[in-house]
Amino acid sequence: MPIHSARLLAPAFAAVAVASLLATAPANAAVSGRSGGDSVVGHVYETTNAAAGNAVQVFDRLRDGSLRAGAVVPTGGHGLGSSLASQYGLVRDGNLLFAVNGGDDTVSTLAITDRGLVRRDVAPSGGDLPVSVTVRHGVVYVLNQNSETISGLRVSHDGHLQPLPHSTRSLSKSGATPTAAAQVSFSPDGRSLVVTHKGDQTIDTFAVRNGYAGTATPHHSAGVTPYGFDFDRRGDAIVSEAGPSAVSSYSVHGNRVRTISASVSDGQAAACWLVVTRDEAFTINAASASISSYRISADGRLKLIAAVAAPTSAGGSDAALSPDGKFLYVRLSNGSVASYAVHHDGTLTKQQDVAGAATAGTAGLAAD
Repeated sequence: MPIHSARLLAPAFAAVAVASLLATAPANAAVSGRSGGDSVVGHVYETTNAAAGNAVQVFDRLRDGSLRAGAVVPTGGHGLGSSLASQYGLVRDGNLLFAVNGGDDTVSTLAITDRGLVRRDVAPSGGDLPVSVTVRHGVVYVLNQNSETISGLRVSHDGHLQPLPHSTRSLSKSGATPTAAAQVSFSPDGRSLVVTHKGDQTIDTFAVRNGYAGTATPHHSAGVTPYGFDFDRRGDAIVSEAGPSAVSSYSVHGNRVRTISASVSDGQAAACWLVVTRDEAFTINAASASISSYRISADGRLKLIAAVAAPTSAGGSDAALSPDGKFLYVRLSNGSVASYAVHHDGTLTKQQDVAGAATAGTAGLAAD
């Protein structure tokens, strides 16, 4: 019925019409005129990492930041079945998700569409045990932990993958100690790839030209066990350190890395995953079931705001922010996802824990 003709209905008939529309609306549809929190404004995505078949658990993200479990979409690959011990096992680039499949050495693309999440492609990762992935301007690099390499692919606008010929590069090695690499990421300007090594206290940079990474340039980490990292709005790398449960900051320009703040402790245990919003960084402390907050100054220096900005109901195992930075989502060791409101002063307010499909260890979290 046209909207303008509805205005001519008698009040009683109009009430019946509205009731009928609400009764037949989809359960996850936003209803016009509702005050608030139940409108779907985005999603949070969590990889299950199941050995029998990796999948992405989709959560509807509501206007008030809370979550509602939705569909589970297979990636077409196999998960590891245990923790990847990494960050960026799942990333979003525009309307595409990229997921590593640690059980069969592949990477998957899934498109975010009006009909939901749709798998687009599955391709070899170029090495053994992919644990982290990064994407920029149609170029994808995968970190393969066991082979201690990064390897490139090209991705089309619709999510189809092609290996980037002759793009595999070895990580730096300082001896027989395994690198146990945790994350790969493009720098914001795209001139560098950065890789953290948990095993030998190293941060590698690779200069990037025309989509190809050069050879690894090693830099000694300011603290023990560099793990997850993110970049602030000025392009400085903010890196967690699981060993001392601390955070360091670095300026990164091509292959040049300079320490700004060295190993600023959060007083907790096992700061592994880290995200940055505005001028704050949040670390997820796996062994103390807590989140810590830091202030990032204009020159990249770090100052601890709160050792415990918020507790988690179980040990954290990954993190993601909403695109506007107003909500923090934490993957928990029990497979649930916790949501927190992020306030302008860097404080957090806990909202809820939401359970989804069964998961197996650290494997990735992303949001749109």
